[in-house]
Amino acid sequence: MKTLNAPGDLNLSRVLRLIWQVKGISRVEIAHHLGIDKSTVTKIVSTLEEIGIIRAFAQGATGKRGGRKPIQLEVNPDFGMALGIEINTDAFHATLVNLHGEIVGTADGETRTASIFESFDAAVAAVAPEIERRGVPLIGIGVGVPAIVNADSGEILQSIPLQIGSPVGFAERATAKHGVPVHVDNDARCGCLGEIIVRHGMGMDNALFVLAEIRRITGETQSRKNLSVGFGFVINGQPLYGQDHSAGEFRSVLWKPGNSGQFQSNDVYGDKIGSDESVTGSMFAELASHVALLANSLNLNHVFIGGLSGELTESLVRRIDDEIKLKWPYALSHRYQVVPASLGFRAVAYGAAGHCLQRFFSLPNIHQKSGSGPSIRESLERIRVSP
Repeated sequence: MKTLNAPGDLNLSRVLRLIWQVKGISRVEIAHHLGIDKSTVTKIVSTLEEIGIIRAFAQGATGKRGGRKPIQLEVNPDFGMALGIEINTDAFHATLVNLHGEIVGTADGETRTASIFESFDAAVAAVAPEIERRGVPLIGIGVGVPAIVNADSGEILQSIPLQIGSPVGFAERATAKHGVPVHVDNDARCGCLGEIIVRHGMGMDNALFVLAEIRRITGETQSRKNLSVGFGFVINGQPLYGQDHSAGEFRSVLWKPGNSGQFQSNDVYGDKIGSDESVTGSMFAELASHVALLANSLNLNHVFIGGLSGELTESLVRRIDDEIKLKWPYALSHRYQVVPASLGFRAVAYGAAGHCLQRFFSLPNIHQKSGSGPSIRESLERIRVSP
């Protein structure tokens, strides 16, 4: 056991995170970027190479003065894997990714129970054969759910779809059962995080992820289907959580008491969404007006649409784009894009896996008092030798 948050532990974490963020970076560039002595960087890199979590993969070009070519570094993608799971009222989607964020396995299934824990266990069991086949350690599991979630504490605070009315310590209980860190977050925010990872943060300063799914309103088997919508915001390059973790929860301004869905349209018409053009068009128009208000007011540069089939996604993209243009009041052009989510219906599960990667490569909390426990090096070595 070593002292946590000691300078050596912090520097090792900083170097590892930078190599993960900037594939192909050299030792000299690391030292310059982090302000660490070159000899210290060399020692840390040697340690990380010995553990197996990073590797040299190429040689860069020499400088203007010639000399030795710098060796480029990257995270070893097969050191570990992260599992991302989306759970909603109809189905679960599981996505397995390596440490480069590349998808290496998937599994899908129906949600046959109203219990969030049973649905989670079913999703893990569905992808377990692929994890065993690959023989690569699992570094963590991320879960995206339609709920107000405190991602820091791992609690699901409330969820109308999942019929959760008081805080549930989901992450703690799931971690104890499966033996790996489990993280949980709102599904639309996971979609945002997935886009950040896919695009390496490029052009993602201010964006909105619209998660629109046609599914049962609640987990009860007799519940009608309707259009369910949640928003995920990226503001100044960071996901927005809000003071009470509820940023992105949506209900139409036209909603009235008695409507169990989120829109003006009642449940009878909601069942026709996706199959009846008049109903679909009406609800999409209502949603597009809300998105246009947000896009124009917040000067968003990207709006992503996820959760729907290809044809419905294209229809909603067109409606939102037209509405943004219609409601923009100035001659000065508004630079933005309305596009389908990069990973379609897997956007939430992929983002949940990305949540694990972000946590795994995150820096230690320097505001937390130092204490005793396994150092970062010891934790990485345990992963390396895990069965």
